[in-house]
Amino acid sequence: MSTSGPEQSQQPAAPSQQPSVTTQEYRFSVLLIDDQLVVQEKVRRAVRPETDIDFHFCGKAADALTKAEACRPTVILQDLVMPDADGLELVRQYRSSPLLANV
Repeated sequence: MSTSGPEQSQQPAAPSQQPSVTTQEYRFSVLLIDDQLVVQEKVRRAVRPETDIDFHFCGKAADALTKAEACRPTVILQDLVMPDADGLELVRQYRSSPLLANV
């Protein structure tokens, strides 16, 4: 006896019918804010092989907010102890910016 009701299992879509996902859809941007050049270089080298990551860096906390608003990063990596600023204060500034509130 054959049934055609909800008990019958459905076959998954054939590969040609499944939506394709490309890395272009998932590009993201990393902004590093750090006054130490060695840290900037290490992070740059670490992300260089990743073709879906755009890497930006800023060496001065005073320029960080402007740089972040210009490049609109997906994520910000930041030194919390820099000579010209308190890193936590920068986080507060990012959160108060309409362009960066969700970063």
